[in-house]
Amino acid sequence: MSAVPVPSILHRRLESMAAASRIVAFVGLPGVGKSYLVQQLAMLAQGLGRRLHLLQWDVARTAFETPTMLERYPESNGFTHTMITKAVGLWARGAVMDWHQRHPGAEHLLVAECPIVGGRLAELAGRADDTTEAVLSGSGTTFVLPVPSRAVRAAIERRRAQTIAAPTHARESFDAPPNVVEALWESVMRDSGREGAVLVPPQRPIPYDPDAYRAIYLHWLRHRRVEVLEIDEEIASPHSVYEVAGVESALRATPDEVRMIQERLYTLA
Repeated sequence: MSAVPVPSILHRRLESMAAASRIVAFVGLPGVGKSYLVQQLAMLAQGLGRRLHLLQWDVARTAFETPTMLERYPESNGFTHTMITKAVGLWARGAVMDWHQRHPGAEHLLVAECPIVGGRLAELAGRADDTTEAVLSGSGTTFVLPVPSRAVRAAIERRRAQTIAAPTHARESFDAPPNVVEALWESVMRDSGREGAVLVPPQRPIPYDPDAYRAIYLHWLRHRRVEVLEIDEEIASPHSVYEVAGVESALRATPDEVRMIQERLYTLA
């Protein structure tokens, strides 16, 4: 049962997406509630008889973290190498199209979790001259941007620190640590300065600013159909946000797909 209060606007909007969407992609920084919203949408969708499929950055990337790839492109200070990030993004566009063709029925729903920042599945937000573009830009696909208030963001960060220190689910121990979250937010603001959306404040660390955050992501998602969720009230899940039952499939590259993408990267390097 969903933990989102039934009379709330958030519940109504999630339920509407769960009922009518073909693909729902939650985007945003670590620590804005994406995993929680994926979990809640999944429960609502299953209650409506939808057949659930997931595409999540933290799961998809592991297929590319082979000994060969990690030797050539090692992780640094908690950050995935940009070439592995690129590999996951290149694979993901094809994976979305493959899912779309394999599961044409209206009962199927793909829920994605795409940080976008740091290049993490950013290929799904950008335009490309391929058959996947019509699916990603179509009316059945919604990119959802949760924008927590400062107070809610602080509460989420406190909760993340607790679960990283004492995980109740295997994936919690792999959540982005505070130094990575801070660096990603700074990179967002740095990119925004180049795009002219907002100015980069001089102080470090850069404080979270929901208005700037919203503006930057909306610019990045300008080629997509976007729904903004303003989150001004903390809603705690009684279970780990990574507990999602009844998933029909989780999109993940096969070894052959990894090798094909790896060869493609070598030609680009």
